[in-house]
Amino acid sequence: MAQAGNDQSVEQHNPHRASRETVAGNGAAPAPEILANEVSVTDSAVVDGLYRHPRVVIGVALLVAALIFGLGTAFGYGMGRSTVQAAPAPAAGEPTATGAQAALAPHFGIFWEALDFLYRDYYGALPEPQAATYAAIRGVLSLVDDPNTSFLTPDEAAFFRSNLDGEFEGIGARVAWDEAADTLVITEPFENQPAWNAGIRRGDLILAVDGESLIGTNVTEAVRRIRGPKGTVVVLTVRRADVPEPFDIAVTRDRIAIPTIVTERLGENGEIAYVRLTAFNENAGNLVRDAVRNALRHDPVGIVFDLRGNSGGLLREAVKVANVFMQDEVVLYEKFSDGRTETYRASGRAVAPDLPMVVLVNSGSASASEIVAGALQDNGRAPLVGTTTFGKGSVQLPHTLSDGSIMRVTVARWYTPGDRTIEGEGLTPDIVVEISEDQLQAGEDPQLEAALETLRAALTGERRADTASQQD
Repeated sequence: MAQAGNDQSVEQHNPHRASRETVAGNGAAPAPEILANEVSVTDSAVVDGLYRHPRVVIGVALLVAALIFGLGTAFGYGMGRSTVQAAPAPAAGEPTATGAQAALAPHFGIFWEALDFLYRDYYGALPEPQAATYAAIRGVLSLVDDPNTSFLTPDEAAFFRSNLDGEFEGIGARVAWDEAADTLVITEPFENQPAWNAGIRRGDLILAVDGESLIGTNVTEAVRRIRGPKGTVVVLTVRRADVPEPFDIAVTRDRIAIPTIVTERLGENGEIAYVRLTAFNENAGNLVRDAVRNALRHDPVGIVFDLRGNSGGLLREAVKVANVFMQDEVVLYEKFSDGRTETYRASGRAVAPDLPMVVLVNSGSASASEIVAGALQDNGRAPLVGTTTFGKGSVQLPHTLSDGSIMRVTVARWYTPGDRTIEGEGLTPDIVVEISEDQLQAGEDPQLEAALETLRAALTGERRADTASQQD
């Protein structure tokens, strides 16, 4: 069983495995996010990634475009809303009563005054008008202190849209933007994929690609440099916490295939069901529902639901997945800047509403994963085991502009049923269990061990309670 995130596969070392049941959805990495009706881009980088149509809840890494090079956070279309297109641009100099022009017009004279001197006096090549315009937009965005509110040029937007064809070639890892280091960070190298095989590990900071610095750039640019055709080599300059100096790792790009869901039977007699979901893609809700139904045929005494390394996907699929395990309960609240709140509930019939359950999470669990884990935790349906989740809980509305560029604006945040914000904080597990590099290399999984122990303890407690009730 391939473990998500920084959790090494325990396929050859797991003493609890009874048999492998199914691997569903194996194939291309989930489609990256697209803006509006384009590809959703996860910011995590984006990462991550809850997307809707046209609203997008960004998941861990814009990179999710990463999928492009196999970095993979799932993005996609969303709730059936129409694409947001740009309003017709007013004629040059035409006044508007509201909006940015009204706000900036009294102060923008100084901009033209400064640019006039630049264009009149500068000794050297001046930027192209389009490049200067895009740079000015990004200059303003740098002041809002929100990496998820961002601008994509037409070429960058097309780059993400190209991920929809299902052909993803790259290094096989999820990434995010580390604001403190101002560069790319690996959140999940996929086991037995190029990045993992070359020695890339979770938490590695990528300082440069083929000798060109990434520091101070952005996820989009980083993804553009890392992606490439199968068989080509990319050299990543890595900074690792326990290594004094940066070092280079050469990775040979390849075609990346990621299973959407994996199910197994654990325990000495296969009495515990195990379901691992790697992405909240278009069919995640149905896949989890079918997997749990199949597991119930073996009369399991409990279930471990593994969301480690799952950096998100579609919001609607997150609601469907939560509905597999609970019904008639709040899954999340979405709160807007104007004070509005939208409530999402698990309104369908649950498959396993009462089966004892534990959810595995780690720092690679983001966005849609945090919605599901938070809903199960806050409703008392299941405890969380592992490490603190990523902390991605904002909603971006993407606008396609008249030249094909995209402007994404954070318009809302989502909250758990207990009214907890996840943005920037993540979910704290009920039982915190770390996993070391040595354990990873040895194929050990103390987090899964703890989940199994937690289930067994809960089952023992239920039996004792039943016995006491009968005696009374």
